[in-house]
Amino acid sequence: MRVFSYIIGLVFVSFALVQLNDPDPALWVLGYLVPAAVAFSYPHKKTNKTVLIILALVYLFGAILLFPSSLSAWISAEEQSKSLGMTLPGIEEARESMGLFLCFLVFGIYWIKSK
Repeated sequence: MRVFSYIIGLVFVSFALVQLNDPDPALWVLGYLVPAAVAFSYPHKKTNKTVLIILALVYLFGAILLFPSSLSAWISAEEQSKSLGMTLPGIEEARESMGLFLCFLVFGIYWIKSK
């Protein structure tokens, strides 16, 4: 679990770095640095189960709020763009939703493993 935590921590730090050119970088950089901090602190037994469940629920709520209203329209828009650009409406929000859901999953894994 230690290696997993360090790898996940580095992944979230890289997600945070990519967000530096986002229209609202402070929100998203902080949003990815929080799970990175949790990942780096988990091997050292510095995580609190209550904090993990609160973070998991907050990130799940955010993921649900940003989730596209039409999954098929989002997939179609992704196929049309054929790049990592945000050229079509809704693509950025859908990708942000997936990022928040990934954070939720990681918090959930840590909560389950800490029981």
